[in-house]
Amino acid sequence: MVPDLIFVAEAFRRFNAEIFRSSLPVPRFALTRARRFQGKLVYRRERTLRGMRCHDFEMRISTEFNLATEEWEDVVIHEMIHLYVAVEGLADSGPHGHVFRSLMTEINGRHCRKVTVSGHATDEQRDTGHRVTGHFVCLARFSDGRLGLATVAKTRLFELWVSLGRFPGVVAMRWVGTSDPWFSRYPKALKARLYIVAEEEVTPHLKGAVLFERTGNAIKCVSRRCSPDELLP
Repeated sequence: MVPDLIFVAEAFRRFNAEIFRSSLPVPRFALTRARRFQGKLVYRRERTLRGMRCHDFEMRISTEFNLATEEWEDVVIHEMIHLYVAVEGLADSGPHGHVFRSLMTEINGRHCRKVTVSGHATDEQRDTGHRVTGHFVCLARFSDGRLGLATVAKTRLFELWVSLGRFPGVVAMRWVGTSDPWFSRYPKALKARLYIVAEEEVTPHLKGAVLFERTGNAIKCVSRRCSPDELLP
């Protein structure tokens, strides 16, 4: 996924409550097209009679990378650790010194996160930031209301288009194309198989997806834009 301001603000609100006990001030959020970093916290430092004061915080998130939702959450948490260090006036041995690393290690262990030290993009990430793996996804509605999902190998697309339509209990189907990496968690289907998923879990990852239709031996993308709700069977 590519983050937007709603995602960044909601991730900050959630982790401020879960990890930092709602102690962090809400910074400004900004999107950038920087390719040198995925996230960065910038602020002003002012010397006062009581010592150094940090203020005017802004969290910048780059839209030049397509990462999994969990990875973007870790980027936000990384910048929140910087914010915590600045707000608390903690003296550290460097930008990612012993204080930062200690907090990061504690958060990763206690909250099962994978925050890393560097918020900068590697050469490989800069080179592959927009090389997104595409997915052909079948969404199937069962007669009891449950939602099934299958990511389908391109070589089996026509075959499974038919066999999944005949899957026991399936009453409606939609076929979509998406580049959201969330779908990578499901193995490419080589035979008719559906995974039961929660509708509220899959719907956010259908943003930007396209609808496919089959006519005879041709599968074509529907030209009109569809909302995530329209893509559900």
